[in-house]
Amino acid sequence: MMYLGIIFVPPVYFLSRNKWGGFCLNAALYGIACLCVLTIVGIVVAPLFWALAVGHAGFTYRKELMAVQADLIATKMAEKMRQNQPPQLSKP
Repeated sequence: MMYLGIIFVPPVYFLSRNKWGGFCLNAALYGIACLCVLTIVGIVVAPLFWALAVGHAGFTYRKELMAVQADLIATKMAEKMRQNQPPQLSKP
């Protein structure tokens, strides 16, 4: 569902994540694309700005997903390492 939002209205992704810098940049790119669509001459250039906005939002979303996945893997590995520790020898 998030991918559909990223494809059709990329600035909403940044707005939902409270990433204001990304939102401003993406809203500018998406706004230029929308303005270009309104002109007959700019309709040729509009897909470029739209693709930049979608690429920016998609790249940020994938980076976020990879960070969450890396955190899950690190947590599972830490649990496994705690389970596989050799027994501690007690000092007399």
